[in-house]
Amino acid sequence: MWFLMGFLLPFLGQTLAGKGCVVDLDSITGKYPPLLLQNKQFVYPTSEDADEHRRLKFDSGEKLELFCHGSTRYQISTYVKISGLPEEKNLQLTCSDGDFYSGETKVTVESATCNRRQEPRLVKSQEPCSPVGADGRTSELSDLYTVQIGWVIHDTFIEQVRLCIDEKVYGTLWTNHTVSAFIEHRDIDAGRPGFRIDNTYLKRFYTWGTSTKLTSYYSKNSQEETVENLLGHNTINGQEVIETSSSGTNYFAKGHLSPDAAFMYDVQQDATYYFMNAAPQFQSFNNGNWKALEGSTRDLAAKLARDISVYTGTFGTLTYADSNNNEVDIYLYNEDGKQYVPAPLYYWKVVHDPISDTSAAFIGLNDPHATVAPVELCPNRCAEMSWVDWTYTKLDSGYMYCCSVEEARKAIPSMPEIKTAGLIDLPTNVGGSGSGSGSCSTGPCTCSCNPAGDSYSCTCACDGQIVAMTSV
Repeated sequence: MWFLMGFLLPFLGQTLAGKGCVVDLDSITGKYPPLLLQNKQFVYPTSEDADEHRRLKFDSGEKLELFCHGSTRYQISTYVKISGLPEEKNLQLTCSDGDFYSGETKVTVESATCNRRQEPRLVKSQEPCSPVGADGRTSELSDLYTVQIGWVIHDTFIEQVRLCIDEKVYGTLWTNHTVSAFIEHRDIDAGRPGFRIDNTYLKRFYTWGTSTKLTSYYSKNSQEETVENLLGHNTINGQEVIETSSSGTNYFAKGHLSPDAAFMYDVQQDATYYFMNAAPQFQSFNNGNWKALEGSTRDLAAKLARDISVYTGTFGTLTYADSNNNEVDIYLYNEDGKQYVPAPLYYWKVVHDPISDTSAAFIGLNDPHATVAPVELCPNRCAEMSWVDWTYTKLDSGYMYCCSVEEARKAIPSMPEIKTAGLIDLPTNVGGSGSGSGSCSTGPCTCSCNPAGDSYSCTCACDGQIVAMTSV
């Protein structure tokens, strides 16, 4: 496999130029780790070493920027906190002979911290982001807004999540984000913040409530009370509509639209915890087929070794029959003649690969009390995609089916208008073994390569350092 020589020569030259630097992402000790940037962009891990640690590697002379980001209110007073260095929101480091330096001061990146918890920037603008409202209306759409959750790096805004929200009923129609090709190397932290309506001491969203009140509306007891008031009862098919027991799964969870696990770093994952990025979703569905779809989407991006664009949205309003057998819309907030935060009838997700120009739409029923499968809104094409391999038709896990985006949009007009070359799927040789696999040695490097689509994915050990490469 002599083609590797051309790929490895730059690396071999770098080993002669001086000892590089390493940031061990699994040995971070800073309380509020700063953003790690190069050229105004996040630096992400692309592999794990033999000890399963994610390490960022830099050549001697290479730059790394530490950046502490604050909300509009706190940007001026948010800074990198390192003993012996001035309080600045960003710090430029240079790799020199195995260590990072700011001027003459050596900096251990793993222990660097910001002085406070970082918050993203939330940018709100009024625009027609959907032809329908969250309640299905097709007129009076002046309450629709686009919100961008992102990061202002110097003079550049890096969007993380884009949302289309409806402030007439306080429902979210869709969100859009990108899943990185390296998502399997993301931070995994059991601790997470609570959902909130806005950044600290700001109140631009859900102006009729507070973060505490919104959280209370999602409590099981509050949901049970709301359903009782709406329907005159809390039973369907002999079961509780809302279960309040600790073991029950029939209650509304805060259903993440752009989920935390779709992002690489803790600070980005925490930036998804806003109520506008969630909707009432039955826990049995949230932890069932919806969870399976989210996990499979991450796996797809990793196996394709490409960034994947994902739209997630809601459609329709869940209804149940009241004591007079009339269908009643379910909302979390029902006070003073106002109804806010609708419980969606459907959740949908569009997965799009911009490189191959392929996509698919997934539609899931948010009703564990359904006794028969719903009428599908578009031709089901799940069987045509090999990566769709979970039990997606279980009613109590949220019945789900797959369609082309073009067909799904005929039923759900708020979906993005994406005309693609076909359904998104894995090449037949991705994840396979045997054909095309092999190993070779070049200079101080020994490499093992396997086919990955139209290219090769190689892992090379060079002078004791492990280097992962794709698209060889």
